[in-house]
Order: sequence, then C-alpha cells, then structure tokens
Amino acid sequence: MRTSILEFPMKHIEDNLVFARDETVWAYYRIEGFGYDFLDFDDKIKPFQRQLGFLSNNGHDLHFLIDPTPMNVSGIMNQTKQELERLDYPLKDNGIHLMQQVEDELNQQRSRNESGEYVHYLGVQLDPAKNSIQSLNVGNSAIYQLKNFLQGLSSPVYHAVGLDSYDIPKEVIRAYQEQAESLIVNMVNGFSSMVKPATSAEIIYLAEKTYSVSPTHQDVTYRKGFTSGYPVEGMDYKENKHEAVRPKEKAFVDLQNANIEEVGPKTLLSSKIIDNEVEDLYSQYVICSNMDDMSMHPGFEWLYHIQARMPFPIGISIRANYQSNKFIRKKLSNARLEFKDQRQEAAKGEEAVDLSVNESEQGAIQMENYFKQTGQPGYSCSFVFKVSAKDKKTLNTRVEQLTNELSRFGISVLPPYGEQLNLMMETIPGSKSFNKDYQMHVSPSVLAGMMFGATTNIGDNRGFYIGYTKQFHKPVFIKPDLAAKAYENLNNVFDSISVLVAGMTGKGKSFFMNLFVYLATLTGSQGLIIDPKGDRKDWKNGLPYIPKDYISVWEMGTDERDAGSLDPFRTSTNIEEGKDICMDILSHLVNVNIDDDAYTLLSEAIEAVAKQDDPCIGAVITYLQNIYEEQHEHMTSVRHTSVERLKSTLETLRRNQLAKLLFGEVGQEYKVLKTGVPIQVLMVQNLNLPSGSAKKLRPQHKISEAIMISLTAFTKQYMFNQDRMKHKFILQDEASVIERSAVGAELMDFIVRMGRYYNTTLIKGSQNASDHGKEVANMGMKFSFGLRKTEEAKEMLNYFNLPQTQENIDILKNLERGDALFQDIFGRSAVIHVDAIFRDLIEAFDSSTATEEERKRELMQTS
Repeated sequence: MRTSILEFPMKHIEDNLVFARDETVWAYYRIEGFGYDFLDFDDKIKPFQRQLGFLSNNGHDLHFLIDPTPMNVSGIMNQTKQELERLDYPLKDNGIHLMQQVEDELNQQRSRNESGEYVHYLGVQLDPAKNSIQSLNVGNSAIYQLKNFLQGLSSPVYHAVGLDSYDIPKEVIRAYQEQAESLIVNMVNGFSSMVKPATSAEIIYLAEKTYSVSPTHQDVTYRKGFTSGYPVEGMDYKENKHEAVRPKEKAFVDLQNANIEEVGPKTLLSSKIIDNEVEDLYSQYVICSNMDDMSMHPGFEWLYHIQARMPFPIGISIRANYQSNKFIRKKLSNARLEFKDQRQEAAKGEEAVDLSVNESEQGAIQMENYFKQTGQPGYSCSFVFKVSAKDKKTLNTRVEQLTNELSRFGISVLPPYGEQLNLMMETIPGSKSFNKDYQMHVSPSVLAGMMFGATTNIGDNRGFYIGYTKQFHKPVFIKPDLAAKAYENLNNVFDSISVLVAGMTGKGKSFFMNLFVYLATLTGSQGLIIDPKGDRKDWKNGLPYIPKDYISVWEMGTDERDAGSLDPFRTSTNIEEGKDICMDILSHLVNVNIDDDAYTLLSEAIEAVAKQDDPCIGAVITYLQNIYEEQHEHMTSVRHTSVERLKSTLETLRRNQLAKLLFGEVGQEYKVLKTGVPIQVLMVQNLNLPSGSAKKLRPQHKISEAIMISLTAFTKQYMFNQDRMKHKFILQDEASVIERSAVGAELMDFIVRMGRYYNTTLIKGSQNASDHGKEVANMGMKFSFGLRKTEEAKEMLNYFNLPQTQENIDILKNLERGDALFQDIFGRSAVIHVDAIFRDLIEAFDSSTATEEERKRELMQTS
C-alpha cells in the first residue's frame, strides 16, 4: 500500500474530537445549513454578516470540509424501521415491509446517480497555543484565553505508573470536550443553522472516503462501534488512580484498504478488490493558486455556486490558519519595506521596477489600511478540491469544467506537480496543511462571502420518503410529528406540526396529501380525512398494504342513520361550543344579522334548547313553532313576523335531503365517528360547495358550507378523544370554504395552534394562497404547488417569508405537475418533486378522470 510512506494523521477519536499525531486536537461539527437560493439582495447580506462576525472573533485554526455525501438512505430507513418496531399499532408489519421496499428502490436509484447532498463540516483546532501561525502575543486574547485550560498537563498523571506518554488522560479528554461544547452557540449564530457535534462514525467515514474507489462511495459504509483506543489506569506516587485512553497503533489501518498509485505527477489511481473484481478510480487534487484578497458580497458565493451548479461531486477542503490583526499588519508592513528596498536597489542600478511590484505594493498598502481600519484578523488558507472519475478522459474534462467555473469568480486553480499524495492527506480530518507554496492570505470577509453552510438540503432526514429535490434528485424525508418532540439541539424554526398545502387544480396537491396520510398511517399515525369532493370513495376497498378493514369510508347521506349525525350539538366538544356553532350555522342559513330581531329570537331558542337533555336543531325549530303558536298574543307584530320567517325558513330547509344531516331530531338514533380504525374518511353525498367567485349563494351552497363547518367541529372532537401520545392527522380538503365563516376560521385556528399539544397534524389543503388566512404564522411545513396568479404567488412567498422577487414569482407560477416549493420546519426552502415510487400507489391516489386506455392512446399520439 503506497500510502504507508505518509503517516496517517489520526491518533485517536473520541466523539467529535480528533487527537492528531502532531499533538493538536480538533473538534468537528456538522453544519446542517441554511437556505440561500430564494433570498434577495438585502437578505443575502444577513448570513454574510453573521459569518463575518464569527470569523472576526474566532481565535482558532479552522478546517472547512465540504463532503459530497450521497444520502445515507439505509441509515435513515433503518432508524425509521427501528422506531416503528418500538410502536404498537395494527399496520406495523406492513409499514416496516413498505419501508424496506422503499429503501431498496432508493438505493438502486442512488447507484445510478452520482449527485447527492453536500454535507458541511467545520473543524476547530481547540488549543490556540498550537495554531500553525503564532501571534506575536500568544494567549492574550480575552475571548480565548486558556489560563485554566488543561492544567492537568502538568499534573502527576504523566508520572503515574502504568501510563505511557502516548496515552491520553481522561481528564484531558473531558477538558477538551467542555471547550468543544462551549463553541456550539457561536457556530449556531455564525452559520444561521443547526450545528451539532459530528459523530465518530461520521469522522471515520470522511477519512475512509479518501480511499474510496466508487464515484458514489458505495464501497464505504459508516463504521458503527468503531474504537481507536482502550481504557487503561495508572497509579501516581500518592497512590491516586488515574484513568486514560491508550490509542491502538493499528486502529486506522483498515480505513486505508486501497492501493494508491501516482499514475502521473498530477493524478492518483485508487484500486480496491470488491466482490472479486478490481475497482479503479482516478482522482486529481487541485489547489487555489490565486484569488482576490477582498471581495464584495453578494456576488462572490463561489463555494455555494459550484455545489449548486456542477453536475458531478467535488470534495472541498479549506484549511484556514488564524492570524491576529497585529500579526497580519506587521507582516504587511514588512512587505511594504521589502517593496521599498526593491525600489532603492532598482534606483541604484538606474532601472525601473517591474510593473508587478507596483501592483503588489498597492495591494499591500490597501490590505494594511483595511486591517488597520477594521481591526479584523486574517487567515492563511489552503484551498483543495478533489475531482474523481472512472477514467482519465472524464477526469480531465471535469477538472477543466471546475477550472472554468472558478475562473468566473477570479479564482485560479492548478494541480501542483508531485503533491497529490500530500494533498490527499491534507483533506483528512485532523491532518495538517501540506500546501505551503500556495497559501492564500485573506480577510474574514473573503471566507464569509464564499457562503459556507448555504445548502439546497431540505427535509428532516428521518421519517418517510416523500420525493426528491429537483436540482440534485436528493431524497427528501419528513417526520410529521418531529416539531412536537422538543428535542435538544434540533433548532427548528417552526414548532407547529400542521401542514399547509396550496396549489391550483391538476398540479398534484391532492395526490401529495393522499401520499402523506398514507405513509403517516403506515408509520404509526392515525387520522381523519374530510373529503368534500368524494375523491377517496374507492378507499373503502383498501389501499396497498392497508386492507379495507383498516379504512372506514363514511359516505354521509347514503344511510337513514346518517340523519342528524352532523348536528352541531353532536359534533362539538362541549355544549358551549355547540351553541356557538349552531348559532353561526342557523343565522347563515336563514340570512339574519346580529342587528335583526330574528337574530335575538334565534339566540333565545338555542339557549333554551341547550338546557335540554337532547339538544339539536330539530328542538330549536320546535321551540320556534311553540312560541309562534302559543305566545303570538303577547308579541309585537314585528317580533311575530320574525318568528314566522325563522320558523318557515327552517321548516323548508328541514325537508332538504342534504340538510337532514345537520338537522337532528330529539330521540333520534344516529351514527358517530369511528375512532378505532387507522383511517376514517368522511364524505358527504351531493355536497355543492360554492366557488370563490360566486356572488350570490344558493340554499344548497349555504347548507354545504354549514356541513363543512360542522365537520370541522368533528375534527376537534377527534383530536380531544384520542391518545395524546399517538400522532394523529386531520386532512381538511377545501379548507377555504370553512374559513369564510368566522366560527369555521376560529375552529381551524384552534386546531392549528393546539395541534402540537395534542400531537395532531392538520393538513390544510386549498387552491389559493389567500385561502389560508392569518394562522399561516402558526403552520409548520408548507407546500405550494403551481399557482396561477401573480398575486397568489406573492402571497405564498409572504407565507414562506421569502422575498417577492420576479424570479421567485416565476418559480411558483411555472411549477410542473407534481412539483412543489417546500419549506421545512428549519425554514429551508427548495423545489421538490413528489414521488410515490410505486405504480400501484400512483394509480390509487390519481384523481384525474383519464383511463389507462386513454393515457396509452395519448402517449402514442404525442410520440
């Protein structure tokens, strides 16, 4: 193995700490990333300023590591399956089986596609006294002073019998762990995203990928349970016991299980035997040889640009060695003196200095003034890019593409002659910088401007699969109840577990909501679906992996026992709510306002009926009939007329077939909501909901709206009467109809606000952005499918807290069928494509009217 000529840099790994052979200790963190694509000019300044603040106040050497990691689909799916194993629900075996099928299919897709997500890691060299570049006053920083840090280094532990100088005392490890933990808060503020310590498995994975021979790194897996040391004990002269870790000498040998050859001064060939076949991979490491000392932002996001635009994976390692402001100013001052000496020597020989000397001198003066005015530190950086391919021709093409892309930002790169092995080692976590000839001395603004941490990543990386990003075909996973868990270090922006779904007809909105509830059910959730259009009528025959016995489809209006089932006194959670909803529904149906006499009469009737044993709308009508017949002599003519109008109108509506669902009768037998099945679908026969443009509502429209309001009250009852620890979902299709009513809007708002406490996700579907009302601020995940109007697109961007730029508006208006702009609970946004994967699911959830024969015929005509 040719790499034996170079010493592997790692000595020991403890959690996210890397103890290197050069006696430095690095802590590595995973930066989850923040959305950047949809920000306007002003908003892009904010993450830049946060990073600039972090880098300006930092006192450590840093290692920026950007890894093109294909998503660990198996890891996510295994975690999901393990969580399902711990649950107790009737569809558990079916859910686990489906998750396994999804995992197999996604892994097959991954093997055909090199692209994936870029994962950002930041390494911090914890002891500034061991920085590569020593300040003129080491240790005087007020922020990073290490007065009491590692006092154990001079303790008797190093003289304890049974311990070697190579051992690492446990107290030293704990001291470094405490310091590593204290840095997280500053990183969260600096990189506008969740930051968590990298795991040992992640660090080992990053190191082992250096020896991978697969473009998609399928030959490298996460090593769970990996250990690089074992506990030992020693006794000092006072007979005090001291614990330590003794690094294993050959712990990292297995990671280097590949033959690395220099097949030229600028190219490496990695070879490994996999399944009795020799696999090869060509790699080239290129470094930055020239870049501007300062940059303007926005416009210099070259790091984010190559991640978002290059069609092949690129590994990136940036070692940034800290230089204090005083040190960098002294260095620039010395440079100016050297330029002055060159001028004097040229004058002695009566010759003019080279033009490059003038340019360099002006640059040094400019930089010295910059550091003098800002007081910022500087960074001496080594930029290394790794490009790989299965053959030399492809490798050369890719390197050329990368070179051309970086040149657009004024960055020059080259593969240094004979340095490939050294550069390979430099990219490994915990290693030192081997690149000394092409160090770039830059200000913090240059590092901040490259937009480290900006990402197109989206979703929870746990739960079930819903689709893939349009840009890189990266799988997207969500866990509906994650925001309700209140996990430490989750750092989610939204706490609500409710879901907003908008989009015009035919863009995939209903398909997505169906897929969502289907997958939620198979992963342990239980739900209620309000289906006013009857699209889910065929679900009574069952769905793939969900037999019909686990789905209850209640087509209200088809059975005599349905009469009175939606009476607001029967669907509400308590009598007071029943009175309010009954008042709202009846005043809407008879078209009376609060300043009418009829409104007061109606209120009196509802109050009286509410005190009865079996309150219902039928009893309200009876009450009005009684006072009309028995008290007309004691009424004014106006009041008598009002009672007559109320009574007559309600009696007429009572005969309406649809209204019989609302108008309960005293002593009536009626059906109630089933709560023992995983999926309960509520549909109403002949429901006639008004369109948003309807100027005058017909009685059938009003009755349909009233039924929807009563159904929404049903959902509160469903939410209250279930096990709070069990995740539930309520799918409210055509939600805009309910929100037109003040009571309906209040009910929806309550479900959204209290959903987190009751562990209930409200999936609120509507065609337009403007249909969703004021509670959008309390929604968690948001999905916007294609929108027709510019005004609607602007409103949706406002909901997403994204700038209303023309580019963003066009994205929403031009989304193809199945595409959606998705915002996760971390506030990141990206365009995704909803993917059910399997044909039988696509057919089960398709709401179009085209038959299979029609589809085939249309395909033949267009081909």
